[in-house]
Amino acid sequence: MSTNSSLPRNALYGNSAFSFLSGLAFLLFSKAVAAFLGISASWTVLVLGIGLMLYGIEIFLGARAEPVHAGIARFAVYADFTWVVLSALLIFTNFIAFTTAGKWGIAVVADIVLTFVILQYVGLRRMTK
Repeated sequence: MSTNSSLPRNALYGNSAFSFLSGLAFLLFSKAVAAFLGISASWTVLVLGIGLMLYGIEIFLGARAEPVHAGIARFAVYADFTWVVLSALLIFTNFIAFTTAGKWGIAVVADIVLTFVILQYVGLRRMTK
């Protein structure tokens, strides 16, 4: 296995920071985020925030390992891709009646997460060559 792990490491660090800080914002401002999204149960935003913070910590630990923990990086690719797909389903199915601004917010976050998916995937491919 190659020692070329700067791309996946940096992508995981970025993902970790984004996830943890998003989770912290969801935790601290759950009522405001719920109102922005158009959902009445702010506790769901609170729970999502806690999950995002834990995910961010896990991804950070995988990035910090020497060499980068490929299993954690692979998990991050799959988990983030799942996030993007579920975001698209939530936006386009109207399963939950989000506000228009909430849908745009979800789409922007999904775009950022998709960027992490691509960077982590490319980084993993480079590591295994």
